[in-house]
Amino acid sequence: MRSLTQRERKGGGFSLVELLVTIVLAGIIFAAMVPLFVTALQKTSGDNFRVTSNNILQDRIENIRLLAGTAAGYASVTGPNLMSPSPNPIGDGRFGPTYYLTGSTKPYTMTYTVVDGPQVAYKTATVAVSWTESGHTITKSMTTNVKDPTADTNTSVTGGTPTWSPDPNGYSITASFKNWTQVVTAGHNPWGVVIVYKSGTPTPTVTVTVSPTKCPASASSPTVMWTGLPGGPAITYTVTCHSTYIDATSPAFHLLKNARLKFDTHPGGS
Repeated sequence: MRSLTQRERKGGGFSLVELLVTIVLAGIIFAAMVPLFVTALQKTSGDNFRVTSNNILQDRIENIRLLAGTAAGYASVTGPNLMSPSPNPIGDGRFGPTYYLTGSTKPYTMTYTVVDGPQVAYKTATVAVSWTESGHTITKSMTTNVKDPTADTNTSVTGGTPTWSPDPNGYSITASFKNWTQVVTAGHNPWGVVIVYKSGTPTPTVTVTVSPTKCPASASSPTVMWTGLPGGPAITYTVTCHSTYIDATSPAFHLLKNARLKFDTHPGGS
C-alpha cells in the first residue's frame, strides 16, 4: 500500500527541484530578451523624433512663406526676429528658439538663419531643429527662398496698361544647389546644368540651348551663372540640373529681371 501511494504522488505533479529549474531557465531567457526590447524601444523612439522634427521643420517653413507674403512681413523675416523668445514679436508666436510637444517638458531647439540674395529681391531662410537622442545631439534642417512681394515693378502707359522695358545689358540666371558636389561633371552626357529658352513667332517656337553647359567649379564658387541673356514675355526659359541622384528641371518662366534658382540634388538625402 505504501509503495503504491508513493508512485501515485510521483506521477501527479512536478517536484520542487523541477519548478526551480523551470523558473531559472525562464529568468535566463527573459534576461536575454531584455536588450532586444530595449533596442526596439530606442529605435521606435528615434523614429518618432525624426517624424516630429520633419513636421516641425515643414510647419516653420510654411509659416515663414506666409509671413513673407506682405511687404511688412517680408521685412520682418530676419534671423534675430525669428529667434526671439516667446512672446515672439512676429508670426503670432509661431517662431522662437524652442518647441515643445503637447504634454512634454523636453524641448526641441530651434535656430533660424536668413541670408539676403545677392542679385534679386529674395531671402534664403534656413530652419534647423535639434534634439537629444541616446546621449547624442541630432540636428535636421530645411531651407526655402522667399521673394519680396514689392520687387516686381512695372511702368504704365496712358490707359493703365502695364509695359515691360528690357535691360540693354541683358539679364542673369544663377543656379545654386543643395550640394554642389553632386552635380555631374564633364564626361557625362548630359552633364552639369543646362539652360534652354524658346522664342519666336509664329509657333512652333525655336528652341535654343545656351552654350556651354555648366557645373560648379569649386567649393569657393558653388553656383553657376549665365549673364547677358535676353528677356521678356516672348521668351520662355527652363533650367535643368543633372545630379548624381536626379535630373531636376525648373518650371518654365519668363526672364523679366535677374533670376535665381536652387536645386535639390539629392531629395531626402544629404
